[in-house]
Amino acid sequence: MITQDIKDAGYDESTPIWQHVRAAIRGKQGAMELIKADRFYGIARPNYRATTDNAREVSEREAKYFGRGRFANFTGRTHDAYVGMIGSVPVESKLPAKIEGMQDNVDGEGSTINDFTLEVVSELLVTARYGVLSNPAMQMGQSQSIAGDALPTLIGYKAEQIIYNRVDKGMLQEIRLVESYWKKSDDFNYELAPQVRRLLLEDGVYTSQLWRDGSLYETVQPLVNGKTLRLIPFQFYGSENNKPTYDRPVMFDLAHQNLGHFQLDCDNRDNLHYHGQGMTNIFTDNSDDIGANNPGGIDVGAKGKNIWSAGDRVEILQLEATGAIATEMERDEKRMIMIGAQVVQDSASTQTLGAKRIESNASTSQLKRISINASAGLTQNLRWCAEMAGANAEEVSVKANTKFITDDLTAQDVQAVFAGVQGGLLPDALFTEAVQKAGYTDKTTEEIQELIDDQAQGQSQEVAELMLRIEQLEGANNAE
Repeated sequence: MITQDIKDAGYDESTPIWQHVRAAIRGKQGAMELIKADRFYGIARPNYRATTDNAREVSEREAKYFGRGRFANFTGRTHDAYVGMIGSVPVESKLPAKIEGMQDNVDGEGSTINDFTLEVVSELLVTARYGVLSNPAMQMGQSQSIAGDALPTLIGYKAEQIIYNRVDKGMLQEIRLVESYWKKSDDFNYELAPQVRRLLLEDGVYTSQLWRDGSLYETVQPLVNGKTLRLIPFQFYGSENNKPTYDRPVMFDLAHQNLGHFQLDCDNRDNLHYHGQGMTNIFTDNSDDIGANNPGGIDVGAKGKNIWSAGDRVEILQLEATGAIATEMERDEKRMIMIGAQVVQDSASTQTLGAKRIESNASTSQLKRISINASAGLTQNLRWCAEMAGANAEEVSVKANTKFITDDLTAQDVQAVFAGVQGGLLPDALFTEAVQKAGYTDKTTEEIQELIDDQAQGQSQEVAELMLRIEQLEGANNAE
């Protein structure tokens, strides 16, 4: 019997880590779901003493403890920023004419190759694991003429759906994938139910089985040009390599730190709620007189009026701020920035430009690897699709963006180019390209050329400001 409960060892070890990262990306809602599922990974319920008499009050106070907490979503912002960095430049893809239609509909659901690539990248940042099946248009017994103009499709599977794989002598022999289908529950309603797709390579022939409720529901041996496939056209993707191995989720450390930061925020706000406000203490020999003199109760406001006896004494007690929790929260924030969190920081930071570039390069080097792996994997998947359609697989190429802001020219680089232009050793066009690449201007080449022409008749204000900015950057770098 094949069921979705049969999983390999790496799956059970990795699932809690994937849940942890997904929860942090979702923010407070995800964190609360972790708590309800008793998968804290750094979040603990407050240790309030509960008895049979106060169980309800303790439960309410615990709910308020998490309710007051605010989740600063460093993980979600960083995830979105990283996907945006790769997506800032459209994916470059080339396909042979027979499958050109896959450019705008690669999965049969209207996703472009660009959209599909960013989905792969997004998942690799979360779980460091993804899989894509190249699904031929022809099914068992069909010929190319019956299939007509139908194109192959790519089917993506998240890490949680890839529950089992078996590799022998470098060849994928079996893989099990959890899917969902609409199951009719009664005459009017349907419900989502799980099914397991079992892909096999038996006696050198690719077979696709569908299992529902532990029983074999369907068996298909896809035909391509009248022949069975001699391999399973399933491609693994990873953050380190595109193999079936379980790679380390690159955002786990950040997610773990982020959830700990949320715990501290809950502690801090709970502490402030119960101890941060002033408490009024009254010292008197006759409490009955206080009630008689102040029938409306004691007014603790600044404009309140209270009547006391001559010997009464009133004092306000308030917790002195130790800053221990707030300080630890700041440390957590610094740790998250050190491990790659993309957040807005104080512009008054004394960090040098060189240190900043090292920090940025360290945090994006893994992102480049993910981009490269996604490109290589999709190229392979689409080459299989080309072969299924009878096209030349060598004409397929997919390349996602690997050029990030940390690769731009420094101020010293721009100055070197400018010196070469001034000395007549380099053409003027190189200086225009340099300032654009370095991000010192958002003007087009034509607009910069107009400014240069103006300079020939007397330097314009805009040219002067641009040159001043470059000189200031050079001075700042020399001061380091």
